[in-house]
Amino acid sequence: MSIEAVYFDGETARDHMVTLRRVDGDLEFVGGDTPLTRWSIAGLHPIDAPTVGQPFRITHDSKPGGRLILRDQNFIDELISQNKQLKGGYSWRHVGQVMGWTAAGIAGAVVIGYVVLTVLPSQVARVLPDSWRNRAGDQIVQSLVQDAKRCQSEEGNGAVAAMVSALAEGTTDLPPIAVEIYDIPIMNAFATPGGRIIITRQLLKEAETPAEVTGVLAHEIGHVAHLHPEAQLVRLAGLQVLISAVSGGGSGDFTKNIAALAALLRYSREAETEADTYAREIMVAGSVDPTGLKNFFGKILKLEKSSSSLNETQGEKSALDRIGNVFSTHPGTEERINHIMPLPKGKVAVPIMTDAQFKALQNICG
Repeated sequence: MSIEAVYFDGETARDHMVTLRRVDGDLEFVGGDTPLTRWSIAGLHPIDAPTVGQPFRITHDSKPGGRLILRDQNFIDELISQNKQLKGGYSWRHVGQVMGWTAAGIAGAVVIGYVVLTVLPSQVARVLPDSWRNRAGDQIVQSLVQDAKRCQSEEGNGAVAAMVSALAEGTTDLPPIAVEIYDIPIMNAFATPGGRIIITRQLLKEAETPAEVTGVLAHEIGHVAHLHPEAQLVRLAGLQVLISAVSGGGSGDFTKNIAALAALLRYSREAETEADTYAREIMVAGSVDPTGLKNFFGKILKLEKSSSSLNETQGEKSALDRIGNVFSTHPGTEERINHIMPLPKGKVAVPIMTDAQFKALQNICG
C-alpha cells in the first residue's frame, strides 16, 4: 500500500512531496527531489500524539530534524496498531536526542559560518584563476559605472602612467593593475577583482595636488596586492550560499545587486589598515609624499562630518551615487589620518608629474 506524504528534511524550510509505503519493518519513501530513503519502524517517534482526522507527524532516530506528515487515516491506524510506541508523542529519551542534535547543528552552523566568512575568503582568493578574477571584475565595473563614459586622453593617460611609475619605484612587486577613469560626478575610487582600479572624475576634481591622487591610487593598489576585492567577493558568495542553504532559496546574481555591490566596497578595519600600510610603505620607498593621502583623507573626514553630497545633478545614471561616496564606507577615517606620517627626515619628495600633466589629468573627462 502506497500513500502520498509530506517530508521535511530538517535542513531547509521546504516541504517535499513523497510516495510512502511500508516494506517489511521499514517505511520507504521517495520523491522528485528526495532520494529513496528508508526509516526503520522501530526507530520512529511521533512528534505529537495521534488524533483521528488530523495529520500525523513522525520523526526518526536517524534524522531527528526530519519529519514525515501522514494524512491517510487507514495507513496511520494500521501503523499505530502494530507499533504501540507511536501512540505517546515524544519520549524523554527522544527529546534529549533532538536537543542534542539541535545543539550540535547550531554549533556546526556557527563553525561553518565562521570558516566560510572569515577564514576561507583570503585563502580561496589566492587560488582563483585569472580568468575568473577578470570576468568578475568586468561584471562589477559594468554594474557600477553602467553607461558612464570612460575618460581618456593622451596627456591624461600620461599622468596616470606617471603616478604608477612613481609608486613602482617603491616596490619590486607592484601587482598588475589597470587604472580607469570614468565621468561620474561623485567622489569615488575602488578596486575590483582582476586588478582594475576605478577613479571618478569628481575625485580628480576635488584633489588639489598630484600627491593626493597618487595616495588614493597607492591605497587602492594595496587592496589589489592583498586580494581584498577577491576575498570580499568570495565572502559574499559564501554568505549567499549559507543563506540559500538555510532558506532553501536561490542566491541570485549578486554582482547586479546594489546592496551586494555596496557590501563589496566595504572592507573591514583590518583590510583598510593593510591597504593603508601598503600605501605608506611604497610611497615612502618611492619618495612620494604620504601627506597627500593624509590631506585627501582630511577631505573625506569633512565630508563625513558635514554629511553633504558632492553629486552635481539628480538622477545619476551610475549606481555609485546610490551606494554613496566609497570613502565614507571606510572605517575610522580620523584614526587612519593620524597614522599617516610625512617622509622621514632627510628624504625629499620627488615630483610625480608636471603641472601641465596634473591639469590634463583633472580635465581628462573634458
